[in-house]
Amino acid sequence: MNFKNTYKQFNNVSKIIIKDLRNQLKEQKHIASGKLSRSFTGVQEKISGDNIILNITSSKDYWRVVNNPKVAFSVNRQNIIRWMNKKKLNTDFAGRIIARLKRGVYGNKKSNGRENYVYWQHGNTLTRSNFAGIVAKENSQKIGEELAQSIGDDVADMIRKELRKIKPTAQIS
Repeated sequence: MNFKNTYKQFNNVSKIIIKDLRNQLKEQKHIASGKLSRSFTGVQEKISGDNIILNITSSKDYWRVVNNPKVAFSVNRQNIIRWMNKKKLNTDFAGRIIARLKRGVYGNKKSNGRENYVYWQHGNTLTRSNFAGIVAKENSQKIGEELAQSIGDDVADMIRKELRKIKPTAQIS
């Protein structure tokens, strides 16, 4: 079955989803460098025969950290200093932070036998949630409406094609 109209409409749908993903990240103040927001792309992938799916992809590094938080505790001095500058923190303490990261102190409960895991509390009043899930839920109807006409056109084309096979002389509009 050929869904040429629907596949064309996927471009509009991906733009809607990407725009709303970026807005949701901004709303949740979940933008540190902006790399995740800029990394969203809509990709149509052929899965079998004429079947194509629309995937919205993003930075692999971000999702690698989400799926395995231990990855986030690797030490990169420049990234730490860049983060400290952005937060207007004193970079004189970067060396101490790096040393603690190398020892595995951050992110491990009682990792040194004395210290519980401490997370940033000052000014951290944001409640962050599954931004992709929120966007999917909020846009499901809009996407359905966006695709409905193209799916209808594709089904009408398919019916027309089948009717012409049965009765080639029939007048079908």
